[in-house]
Amino acid sequence: MEFMSALGSQDDVYRPSIFELVAQEKLREMLQPAVKYVLAVYSSFAENFYGLKRIRTPLPLTTTTTPAPSPPLTPSEIRRSLLFLILVPYLKTKLDDLYEGVSGGASSRLFGDEEIEENELEDLADPNSTALHRLLVRARRVFRKVYPLVNATYHGSVLCYSIAYLFGKTPYYTPWLKLIGLEVKRMSREHYTRMSGPASATSQSRSLARRSVDILGATLSGALEFLKILLPMSIFFFKFLEWWYSSEFARGGGGGGGVGQAAAKEVPPPERIKPDRRGTPLPPTPNTCPLCQARPINNPTALPSGYVFCYTCAFHYVEEHGRCPVTWTRVRGGVGDLRKVYAAGTGGV
Repeated sequence: MEFMSALGSQDDVYRPSIFELVAQEKLREMLQPAVKYVLAVYSSFAENFYGLKRIRTPLPLTTTTTPAPSPPLTPSEIRRSLLFLILVPYLKTKLDDLYEGVSGGASSRLFGDEEIEENELEDLADPNSTALHRLLVRARRVFRKVYPLVNATYHGSVLCYSIAYLFGKTPYYTPWLKLIGLEVKRMSREHYTRMSGPASATSQSRSLARRSVDILGATLSGALEFLKILLPMSIFFFKFLEWWYSSEFARGGGGGGGVGQAAAKEVPPPERIKPDRRGTPLPPTPNTCPLCQARPINNPTALPSGYVFCYTCAFHYVEEHGRCPVTWTRVRGGVGDLRKVYAAGTGGV
């Protein structure tokens, strides 16, 4: 996915566009349910998937200095990145869930929260309630009033930084990167070469545990690189299957001869059940109920035998006799087998 967009700044070829940054943010949100408790590896997968990396914000250049390659992140910077990549979204999700529970969820948004307010006022006025319970009620009331402002500030600050980044006013597309002093850049060709190149020779004095950790790290890195190829191919494959099974090709109408045309032939309707001589005779005119002779049929309803009647006529007859009044065939499902007919028909259909 590297070098996927040419919509970035022309002055800095390694500055990713706002579309790449938003895309990797959305990808991380979609992956959140599956990788909720896996911290270090998957937290940076979304950025790595789009060929992005985090670097330390460079110092302002003078006229005599030249840009230097970005050094690796320090352990402190890695910990701060993990903090804002994992802990902040996790706390935000928990606060959203808590607000949904405290505010009453979708029902309160539709019908108002007057009932919740009344219940809380009753709890506060109840002389039998404990001091701790009243304190919790007051805390819920304050949280329900304050959290919408906090949530608006959270999303508003992210939106402002995204707009400022889009117009080149800041190198940070979120305020969290500003706080930790890191920028997001496209990975350079040298970086990919260094990642895919052979590992440096290990020292003979390196311990077995250290070599095991290096092997594990190399395995995880290879797995992430494989996922960068597997994930887009899987999405494309499943979308193709979804299209295929909803298309005319899957139903046999894709054109051509042979099997396709044979499958596209209409299935003939079943043979019509003949009226029984003991049953109600069919009316001579179409679109007439055989029971009440109403024309047109009021609220047409079909029985399993295929004959159509007024709904009330069919309901009462099947409820009392349990059979079709024309063919005398049993209606095993009772009135549950009545089916509404939405197109105009005839009593003898």
